[in-house]
Amino acid sequence: MVDRIVVGIDGSQQSANALEWAVARASLGGEQLELLHAYSFTPDPNFYGYHGPVSQPVDWHIEFSEHVLEAAAARVRELAPNLACTLTSKLGHPAYMLAEASEAAGAVVVGRRGLGSVASTLLGSVSNRLTVHAKCPVVVLGEDEFPTTGPIVVGVDGSEFGTNALRYAITEAAVRNTSVRAVAAHDVLHPAFRDDPELLARMGADVEAQATAAITRALDEVTGTDPGSVSVDHVAVEGPAAEAILGHAEDAQLIVVGTHGKGLVRRILLGSVSRQILNDAGQPVAVVDLPAT
Repeated sequence: MVDRIVVGIDGSQQSANALEWAVARASLGGEQLELLHAYSFTPDPNFYGYHGPVSQPVDWHIEFSEHVLEAAAARVRELAPNLACTLTSKLGHPAYMLAEASEAAGAVVVGRRGLGSVASTLLGSVSNRLTVHAKCPVVVLGEDEFPTTGPIVVGVDGSEFGTNALRYAITEAAVRNTSVRAVAAHDVLHPAFRDDPELLARMGADVEAQATAAITRALDEVTGTDPGSVSVDHVAVEGPAAEAILGHAEDAQLIVVGTHGKGLVRRILLGSVSRQILNDAGQPVAVVDLPAT
């Protein structure tokens, strides 16, 4: 197992939540932390006599970065005095610096939105870009206090992304000594079938069986039918996938989704289900891509 968790630090409350979550997780699994703060600065442009907003001098950014990281390290020492922790300050866009650091990490942990983001329900630019470019699972936290008990809820859809998300969920559940709730959503039947209750019942049972089978196949592929000490509950739900996962995650301590699901053409944007869950979930959300090849 990779023994390093990277935490994006920017001085916001959401990054503070990310830090505390990462400390709790590393304390369970024995990983070390790397606290990373990336900074950038804009020169004073002079375009035909027009002067843009003057940025802070370079030394100010460097000093601010060092202070923010030291404050975060002090919090780590307060929460877990024996936890190994390194500090990294880099010049560059935070998403790309974190993606670079993810190359040999077990996870990258960030806030949903950081400093400078508008107060909205939209996913922040850093967490959004990072979920696309990171080389390891990305855990995203919001402003809410994160739970420390409950199952790991994971979305499974029969795709290789869902299967790898299940693999990660089982690993996390083993570390946390909890269970996994695997949720598969099946298509809502066309309203035309509502006039034929018998046909509706047969078709409903068929698509539910397919959803359950998707979980079973994924579990067999991940564990060879034996998930070890982790209990995996199968939940097949009629309705949109994001709503199904969120609806069965009210007691969860972590929600796990793949970067994409069925129907992937090429990797450009985060999948719609994953994006909706990241935007709407109150719990921490782990976004898991395919294993590096």
